[in-house]
Amino acid sequence: MKNTFILLILLIHGFTPSCLMAQDIYVTSGTTCQLSAGTTFSVNGLTLVNSSVFDLNGLSITKNTTLTNSAGSSPPASVGRYYLFSATTPSFSGTVKVNYLDAELNGITESVLEVNNYTGSAWTYNSSNVNDVTNNYVLSNALSGVTLREIALASSAAPLPVTWLNFTATKQGNGVMLHWSTAQEINSRDYMVQHSLNGQQFTDLTTQAAAGNSSTILHYTYLNTKPFLGSNYYRIYQRDFNGAITYSAIRYLNFSAEPNSAKDLHIIANPIESNDLQIVTPGEEDISLYNTVGQLCWEKHFDKGTHTIDMSHLTKGTYLLRTPTTTIKLLKL
Repeated sequence: MKNTFILLILLIHGFTPSCLMAQDIYVTSGTTCQLSAGTTFSVNGLTLVNSSVFDLNGLSITKNTTLTNSAGSSPPASVGRYYLFSATTPSFSGTVKVNYLDAELNGITESVLEVNNYTGSAWTYNSSNVNDVTNNYVLSNALSGVTLREIALASSAAPLPVTWLNFTATKQGNGVMLHWSTAQEINSRDYMVQHSLNGQQFTDLTTQAAAGNSSTILHYTYLNTKPFLGSNYYRIYQRDFNGAITYSAIRYLNFSAEPNSAKDLHIIANPIESNDLQIVTPGEEDISLYNTVGQLCWEKHFDKGTHTIDMSHLTKGTYLLRTPTTTIKLLKL
């Protein structure tokens, strides 16, 4: 459930009021909402005081009663109000003040509440400067150069999980080096590296043990030595001992730009988004196509050159393209 009050703000470029107050806010596309340093900006119980220029161009902010961005299947308890930005904001420096009602506490002791901020890839928590249990608000210590995506209040003893600090996928020779790091781990069990050809259906590549509990930055790596020709998507699936799960962001790399060797069979586009499979053969080649249960779909002899093969008679799914020396996995969308 969300508060449905909407305020349309149409601002002329360069107009920077010292105080803005609203219910939910939406800054329409093409308009400018730039808050000068020292502006007090309030929206439905959330107050931002920025210490440097802060842009809200094209963003909306809504107050919800449920958490939007994942913090695991069983996240720690948090106050039952959440402020969601429609997109990750530009860099913000300043303080964040969150008001709440007693009915929203979910059994949490007010004096231990802290501001938690989702940056777009991870939850971070910020020590509070003021916990006013009489007037029901929490004021964070000054933040510096952070992005805002969702804001919540949770206990300092059980903050929303700080899991993902960074995740990268880079080409290393003919392979892909995956690197991820965590700023803090709570009850973490393991990390499963997953791969996809279309960014939707993922398969497991390997599993690495996690630290369990850590408050220091930890680094993990995995080298995928056999990426597919064409599109490669990667993500990390993280499991806790209590059954909670989180996912990293998805990273994409393409290996179809050039054949690895002049002697290699080359797939121009994989996955196959139309009904045409395009291949480049360096010489005469006998090629066959099988489905995943081993049934032969077709077998052809090709001369050297570029060839287009009609795949319209085949259903969507995974296929194996085979030569006497090579097997390539294809995905038909």
